[in-house]
Amino acid sequence: MTRENRDLLLEQLESVRAHFGAVLAQGANVPAVARVVLKEKALAKSHRPYQLFTRNTCPVIGGETFGRMLVSVSAPGLNRLSERIDRGTTRELTADISTLDRIEAYTAEDATGHLGVDGLREMLAADHDRSLKFRLFQHKNADADDEVRNAFFDLVRRLGLGEPEPVPFVSRLRIYRLRHVRPELVPQLAGFVGTQSVSLFPQYQLFAQYIPQGAIPVDRLPAPEAGRNYPIVGVIDSGTDPTNALLQAWVVARDEEDVPRADQDNNHGSFVAGLIINGRSLNHDDPRFPVSQARIVDVVAMPKPDTPVDEADLLRTIRRAVQKYPDVRVWNLSLSRIDAICRDDAFSDLGIELDAIQRQHDVTFVSCAGNYVASPLRGWPPDDLGENDRIHPPADSALGITVGSIAHLDRPNSRVRREEPSPFSRRGPGAAFLPKPELSHYGGNCTTELNCQQVGVISVDGSGHLAEAIGTSFSTPLVTSLLGTIRAGVAEPISKNLAKALLVQSAAFRGGPVEAPDLRYRGFGIPGEVDEILTCAPWQATLILQPEIDQNRRIFAREDFPIPQCFRRADGRVEGDFLMTLVYDPPLDPTAGAEYCQVNVDVSLGTYDPGADGKPQHDAKIPLEPADYSKLYERHLVEHGFKWSPVKVYRKHLTATSGQRWRVQLRVLYRAGVLAQPQSAALVITMFDPKRLKPVYDNTVTAMAQAGWLTQDLRVDERIRLRPRL
Repeated sequence: MTRENRDLLLEQLESVRAHFGAVLAQGANVPAVARVVLKEKALAKSHRPYQLFTRNTCPVIGGETFGRMLVSVSAPGLNRLSERIDRGTTRELTADISTLDRIEAYTAEDATGHLGVDGLREMLAADHDRSLKFRLFQHKNADADDEVRNAFFDLVRRLGLGEPEPVPFVSRLRIYRLRHVRPELVPQLAGFVGTQSVSLFPQYQLFAQYIPQGAIPVDRLPAPEAGRNYPIVGVIDSGTDPTNALLQAWVVARDEEDVPRADQDNNHGSFVAGLIINGRSLNHDDPRFPVSQARIVDVVAMPKPDTPVDEADLLRTIRRAVQKYPDVRVWNLSLSRIDAICRDDAFSDLGIELDAIQRQHDVTFVSCAGNYVASPLRGWPPDDLGENDRIHPPADSALGITVGSIAHLDRPNSRVRREEPSPFSRRGPGAAFLPKPELSHYGGNCTTELNCQQVGVISVDGSGHLAEAIGTSFSTPLVTSLLGTIRAGVAEPISKNLAKALLVQSAAFRGGPVEAPDLRYRGFGIPGEVDEILTCAPWQATLILQPEIDQNRRIFAREDFPIPQCFRRADGRVEGDFLMTLVYDPPLDPTAGAEYCQVNVDVSLGTYDPGADGKPQHDAKIPLEPADYSKLYERHLVEHGFKWSPVKVYRKHLTATSGQRWRVQLRVLYRAGVLAQPQSAALVITMFDPKRLKPVYDNTVTAMAQAGWLTQDLRVDERIRLRPRL
């Protein structure tokens, strides 16, 4: 660290001080915010300058993308920080200073994002009725946060705008709405030191084109069988057609508290519900569609297509519905924000809030990836559309499931061929390079002009007819139906982590190895039938572990892993196929930007034989999939983002692998500064013979008994009888 480097940082601190001017005047209590940018070398080494930015100087209050921290700035804190940079000589301080690339003020342009102050002002001028959404900084200090709030309210009153409307968030984001803002006031509001972001209040709409196909034959949508228990899932959408008796026979509750009947258009909600209820039968008994069926809690949240609903109203409906129907564990959200794509550096506010609701109420939201409908539509192999075809919020929810679309039919003029990603299906990754979508299912195909005739998905419209349509909105309910059946289809309740892991494992098993470019469009693939997921064939064996990893040891391990004897060669070496899916629900920090997921869990299955020193050594044998993910992005982005994903898949075909004893271990890693706590996880391990000849199941049961492992199959609940596969 040279004197020149220190002097440059000191100059930058003076620029921060000058930018905030009177705000940092001696005695002022409202803190400002600065951005600290780390050198890429420091980021690669995971070094964070926490000895430099402390409570006594400018404490870290959050983050943006990897290597960009946000710090709370006060006049006394700046003075002490300047002193440390100028004269700090300890090893720790010198190391911290060497990580810094620059320090700069957080400005109005930062708060307004890609639009900029002028762009937001122009958009507001073009639509006077739109309200503004403010997210205020959180300084992790109650007194400082109160000062920011009070100063914000004072500013709004001085500008003659009345009281800001607080928008309650379970995730404790500090969100406010301002109505009737004059465009010329945008610079002052965006430049307020407490404003982290300001934008037009997000709005959501439903859109699809339906091709009517005539009346619904009763055998395509028969009534529920008497005496049969069905899973119940929630659908938050535009509502089902209340006059369609065939559809309403499956609706166990209808909630239209927030959207009066006169404001409803039931096309989209009916179409989604039909696919959950009887997707295979409606689609000509196509065996690629699931046989799973579920009944519906019908929550009307979306009005007519030409009437958008804003985020605050949508969230109010979602929260109320989840609380009102506590027995519903799976909720379908076939909606997305159409005016914004997911970002690298931050999770959407809606995605963050859905994560908080999922954790609080033990539910899972199944969301669509969103539809890209601009011309020219993407073909396959995919055209490079930049970021334009990236997934829409709230598909970036870390704890939910996001679903893309695959074409199940084609014609000579179709944009893609069958079994290829639909030309409209949006792609990942999600925020922080998390793998999104995790799954896909059939949502139709179309021409370059979006004509889906004879290549779309069939369901029910809002007028009592069969109809054809396309969209990720309609691949999503197929996964919802499967997930709902899994959670309800076992004799004893299973966790949402395990249900999700089983679904992803099934998709990865059926689809085969995944390459990184395909993962962005297909996820890990299309899951199979529920009876396949919950049972094993003779040539495969699936083991389930659900440990709670101790925060002190930070590792969970089981030795003498039961390798089936049929995987052993005569010389003892192991040959066979292994597939593992890990799902966990990490603590989440909404202020941390791309480092939102605060815990990483890795699983390792490998040999545990004595090393040169005679002590057992763990040697991992099953790698993370896709192995080529780092080729898509800079290595440090993968290290700090993708590998912190709460969904991971591992796969390997072993050939003549030496190792007598085997061991499985899960290891937890906490981000710097995170309070350690126990971490639960669900791990599904499948060993299988792709030729379907070896007695893998029986051999594994024997090996488990010899090793003292508990043998217990998932018991299918006889009350949830599955339709036989055709």
